[in-house]
Amino acid sequence: MRVSPTPQLSILIVNWNGREMLRNVLASIERSRGDLVVQTIVVDNASADASADMVATEFPSVILQRNTENVGFARGNNQAARAAQAPLLLLLNNDTLVRPGALQILMRFMDDHPDTVAAGPKLIDADGKPQRSGRNLPTVAALMNSIELLKWTGIFRSAYRRYRREGFDPEKSGPISQLAAAALIIRRDAFERCGGFDEAFGFGVEDVDLCRRLVAFGTIFFVPEAEIEHLGRVSSRANRGFVYRNYECGWARYLCKHHGKPAALLYKILVTLDLPIRLIGLVIQYVIQRLAGRREKSARTLDLLGAAADFAASGMPAFWRS
Repeated sequence: MRVSPTPQLSILIVNWNGREMLRNVLASIERSRGDLVVQTIVVDNASADASADMVATEFPSVILQRNTENVGFARGNNQAARAAQAPLLLLLNNDTLVRPGALQILMRFMDDHPDTVAAGPKLIDADGKPQRSGRNLPTVAALMNSIELLKWTGIFRSAYRRYRREGFDPEKSGPISQLAAAALIIRRDAFERCGGFDEAFGFGVEDVDLCRRLVAFGTIFFVPEAEIEHLGRVSSRANRGFVYRNYECGWARYLCKHHGKPAALLYKILVTLDLPIRLIGLVIQYVIQRLAGRREKSARTLDLLGAAADFAASGMPAFWRS
């Protein structure tokens, strides 16, 4: 009887209605893994586009877990992690493509740096341009800059810039407070010790929270020598209302969890008071862009306006419960 070798790397992918992207990333893993013993686990969140059937038919070696409902990104990754057998986990979005050598570089880095609990590659877009995937952890002041009532004063601008890591160099390796979970390699023992993802986050901010807890166990490092193509929130752009609502709820939960209930309460009050101003501003912005013939920008603004209006109409109860 042939015994399968223990995997060196477990790749976790959560999918929802991303069949073609999922096919592409799975194929890129096969092309790039070389001699690595890789275990790929796909959790499908009740997709309606036959994603799961595609995986079962075209990638029979992939471990497929079919959910009967969309359990979200955090819960889906925790579910996949429980099936993982390798000492290293690679969180990977379904809208990514693994470039040759990326897996090997990340694994070699983790082997050579035992004090590092997580590392991330350089994320690049379809044109080969690097994305800003590393940031500092957000402070209360940094999040206040998202409030239109306050942004124009410039009081919190410097805090926001520090949070966004304005000096982040996508060509320079080094330790960093947080990296995007679109592609993030983590030691499984550290992931388990910190409790994995907090499943109370619906969609968005869960990776910020995870990184904040992971740094208690070691360093998070940016490794630009490894490159992974990231198409960038293709699914979320098609569901802007869902994303807008969940990010606002996520930030409220993050503040409550890491900065206390008073900070979260202040944020909720300011977001609520600010929402009419934001809606009016988006309407004015849309009209100006349409009159100027900027069709693409006006279309994006209209999408954002719809998402903000949806949040105002139906998202506030969940936001205040966060």
